[in-house]
Amino acid sequence: MNLRLLFLAILFTGVAHTHADTYSKRARTTIGISVLMQIEAGIQAQRAAGHQSYNPAYVFVVDPSKQRMYVLDRGKKGIVKTLRCGTGKKGLGIEDGQTPTGFFTMGGVRIAKNADTSIQTGDTKKGVSGIYAELLYPPSFPDTEQRGRVPNGVVIHSYNPKSSSMLRERRAKRLIGRVPCTMGCPVPEIEDVKKLLPYLKGSAGQFDPDARPNAALRSLIKQGKVKQYANKRLGAGIFIMGGETSQP
Repeated sequence: MNLRLLFLAILFTGVAHTHADTYSKRARTTIGISVLMQIEAGIQAQRAAGHQSYNPAYVFVVDPSKQRMYVLDRGKKGIVKTLRCGTGKKGLGIEDGQTPTGFFTMGGVRIAKNADTSIQTGDTKKGVSGIYAELLYPPSFPDTEQRGRVPNGVVIHSYNPKSSSMLRERRAKRLIGRVPCTMGCPVPEIEDVKKLLPYLKGSAGQFDPDARPNAALRSLIKQGKVKQYANKRLGAGIFIMGGETSQP
């Protein structure tokens, strides 16, 4: 590590610790001071990577150990929503069936009319429905070709249990919120989807340039049954907790 990187690492650690200390007691207890520091360091890293004004209002924090998602309001310095959230049935990582860990930014968002989980929102799969919010490798990610791309197709979404026997079983057994049971995506339970809507709409960034809605989804968008949200600015923070992070 050269002297500049060492200086930045020390600076980020100090700034992150100061910011983390200002969060509510509930946030520090529920999420943990170490994770809050990592989140603030991730935000500082994006500023250092060229997005000097990056200051996301929300960070969507996924805790695979508890099968929960927390919406962290950085202005109010606390947790404003808690909901059940399934993660990869094969654990944490970047392989198929795994959930990647670390700091990401939100890409494009799609929301079905009335957040109806019978309406497709994913690029290809009918089971991806209700909502769709991309995780993107952030500007600080070491691999320049992967920046702004979705890691291994992993996005935040809900699901349509009528689309497959696997999803019907997931719903029937109420697996979401109890055990890791997804193909890697953070998946909130159907009843909890609407809780995310106010926070998703203003949190979108740019879509992964490789996103390719199929004909069925393009038709739903044209009919107004699915609305897309995207901004040229960097999207909200997404932080997935885990002992080993797949990125800095």
